[in-house]
Amino acid sequence: MGYPIPVDARFKGPFQPMRFEATVEECIVTEGEIPKDLAGGFYRVGPTWKRPTKQGTNGLLAMDGMVQGLVLENGRADFRNRWVRTPKYQLEEEHGRGMFTWTDGEWHDWRSFGLGDVQRDRYTTGVPQGTNNVNIFPFAGKMIATADSVGAPIAIDPITLETVGAVSWSSKLSAGLHEKAAFGDAGFTAHPKWDHETGILYGWTYRDTKPYVTLHVVRPDGGVLSRDIDDAPYNSVAHDIWLTPEHVVMPFQPFLVDKARILKGRSVYAWEPELPIVLALIPRHDLAAPIRWVTMDIEAQYIMHTMSANVTGDRLTLDGPIFNRPPFPFEQDFADGDDVALFFSIAKSELGRWSVDLGTGATSSERLSDRPSELPKVDERFYGRGYRWGYQVGGVVKRAGMSMNSLVVTDMQTLSDQEYRIRTDQPAAVLEATFVPRTPDAPEGDGWLIVPVSWWAEKRGEYQIFDTHDITVGPIARIELPFALGWTAHGHWMDFRG
Repeated sequence: MGYPIPVDARFKGPFQPMRFEATVEECIVTEGEIPKDLAGGFYRVGPTWKRPTKQGTNGLLAMDGMVQGLVLENGRADFRNRWVRTPKYQLEEEHGRGMFTWTDGEWHDWRSFGLGDVQRDRYTTGVPQGTNNVNIFPFAGKMIATADSVGAPIAIDPITLETVGAVSWSSKLSAGLHEKAAFGDAGFTAHPKWDHETGILYGWTYRDTKPYVTLHVVRPDGGVLSRDIDDAPYNSVAHDIWLTPEHVVMPFQPFLVDKARILKGRSVYAWEPELPIVLALIPRHDLAAPIRWVTMDIEAQYIMHTMSANVTGDRLTLDGPIFNRPPFPFEQDFADGDDVALFFSIAKSELGRWSVDLGTGATSSERLSDRPSELPKVDERFYGRGYRWGYQVGGVVKRAGMSMNSLVVTDMQTLSDQEYRIRTDQPAAVLEATFVPRTPDAPEGDGWLIVPVSWWAEKRGEYQIFDTHDITVGPIARIELPFALGWTAHGHWMDFRG
């Protein structure tokens, strides 16, 4: 049957859904040349509306995931995008309609996220509700799509983008925000980190009941070691971490998740800035060892996405864009019935640093720049080893939020910046970049940055490639697509060289 796209902020401007699967071989390069030494794929995933839900609402995290892949080799680029064929997606394809009902799915306003429990019936009993629409990352030869503690990780073929299925180690993972619906259902983070040398993956799940977090350490052969964080202070949205040579550093921040709020007519999310920010320093190499807890003596603030960490002597520095508040709507800001307000329209962030004196426990927070900044990335070969180079999407202040328009490279030792303005007044979405090393063993930060741009008003997409030696000269290559890129949250590079 046919139906219109809903009139809703989730589908306007850069969020217009890309509802079709496409294959574009030998993409047009409108400027410059793709370096012939580049061999690999840049993969991204995001929530994509396909059809009305059973309740007719549009929670972002209830929408099906769609993967986009740009594969580069010998100066050529091939693009594909494919739906992530989760059990939920397959059930709804079979019936040709929305099949799920969520406890937060009755609202036609900003409160509907699609994170409530599914109200099961004879069709959905035993079918996981995960949509795997937040991030995709490389692990053990496949790309792995995840949501944020909802649904088991799903493996994706890096060439065809076809869905392989739930990873073989999913049955060893704990439940996330929901009880397991079937064997192999689980939860997993949207932002794991990994050790480049060993291939070990550091992930976790979080939930609104104790234990609030379970850490999972996954080996490339599928072995999993797990630890419940039994003494976590509260039910934080444990979205991202830092990795150091000795620790997984997990921040507990007063951005809370609580499904019981839904039954009171409230959003699943809450912001309670009177709660302290607490860091868990979890030993990487001995999961049974004691956790060190550090309570930050700082004002209420929020880091949604981490950049990376350094340890110098007794000083631990944790870098990332610092928000004045989470970029999500709360009941203290919006009334029932209001349209959704999305991300950067209601909050702003600047690159910042939390510091911990490991000897005394003293803590501090500082802003490193007054430029709006988000979507931080690094040379991922150096996760957990200390770092120097950080990459971000930069912007300008716009009312209560920010408008993102540029690529920024920061030397985190000197705090000097390079910036290239990708757009000025043109309607476009500058999406999260990824770093690609010039060679597999190149020094940290020596390589290229690939930035996806959706020129949604012109109905075209583009990937811009920059040389990290000097991004201020502009892109060395522009790869064009004959349609607007659907909005994607996050993604990563998989190297095909060695």
